[in-house]
Amino acid sequence: MASIADTHAVQSVGGGLFTGAEEKRPEPSLPPPLEPQLRSTGVYVPSEALMYAVEVALLLGQPLLLTGEPGTGKTTLAASLANERFNGRLLEMQVKSDSSRNDLLYRIDEMGIFRDSQPGRKPRRLLDYVTIQPLGEAILRACPPGTALCNRAGEPLTGHELMLDDMFGVTRPRVPTVSDLMPDKVWKQAERVVVLVDEIDKAPRDTPNDLLEEFDRMSFALPEFNLSVRPPEGALRPVVVVTSNSEKSLPDAFLRRCAFHHIAFPDANDLERIIRSRLPELDERLSEMLVELFQKMRQSLQRQPGTAELLQWLKLASGTLRERREAGDLQEALVRLVSVLAKNESDQAAIASVIRQWNPTT
Repeated sequence: MASIADTHAVQSVGGGLFTGAEEKRPEPSLPPPLEPQLRSTGVYVPSEALMYAVEVALLLGQPLLLTGEPGTGKTTLAASLANERFNGRLLEMQVKSDSSRNDLLYRIDEMGIFRDSQPGRKPRRLLDYVTIQPLGEAILRACPPGTALCNRAGEPLTGHELMLDDMFGVTRPRVPTVSDLMPDKVWKQAERVVVLVDEIDKAPRDTPNDLLEEFDRMSFALPEFNLSVRPPEGALRPVVVVTSNSEKSLPDAFLRRCAFHHIAFPDANDLERIIRSRLPELDERLSEMLVELFQKMRQSLQRQPGTAELLQWLKLASGTLRERREAGDLQEALVRLVSVLAKNESDQAAIASVIRQWNPTT
């Protein structure tokens, strides 16, 4: 696949893709987006401390809470762990500003229930209005599929509860099992699933507190139906990865139930390994030169770019330097890429200043 430097995307920055002219111009021919390419290449390169944190979380059976600057690989860890250790079994939950406990466990289509209760419509069984969410699904799949459901208090069902007919239909099994909550999913034995709960700090403050029992016991209740999921003694536990950008503090009771690791910006050795993994085609000397420049720029910024932005910038900057090596205007060519790294006005000016004072030795 041609690199982005082999197209006119970089060459024409500031002089061709968009000029504000009234005449119609042909649609530009651009390569595929760069970010998905970088994510799909190479392998995840964790620090030694992060590897220990993952092992501790697995040994304790606790969720792993990850913090760190955006772009340091918090989200990517879950997918890499699932692919390497758990046969690719991964479920993801993107937390929103209004996400509640149930958004991670199950959702009820209350409007659908109301609509089908109107005259002339035929109500369905209540299960048809329930969607099991990622954390709830992982807890269910960690149970043997024949594990019987309990009532809300955790007591065994007798099979005569009236709610069961409404929930599962009159042709239901006498005592429903965890697999009956997800009739569209089939698992033959208990299995560990990696669950990514991304950006938990976006949720209302009560949401983490509402998940204490779920994180502690890896069980959950459906109080609307007087049901609960109680894994048997010694059952597998889902592998839960929780990320936070530290936009607000998390409750102490929630933190107590998690293993924790802060992903710092990689040191020189880890950074070199990451670049070799994601950009193997990058010339070693050129890479060293650009990383040195990046480190100088990063120290001057209010909002410091992360590893993901570094990789994007390296890909574009290396192409720019190859194109401009003979032109004598390397600094100005790199200044045109400032939007990759700087995300506010003062940082744009700071980056431009560092680049213009840069004296490349090629």
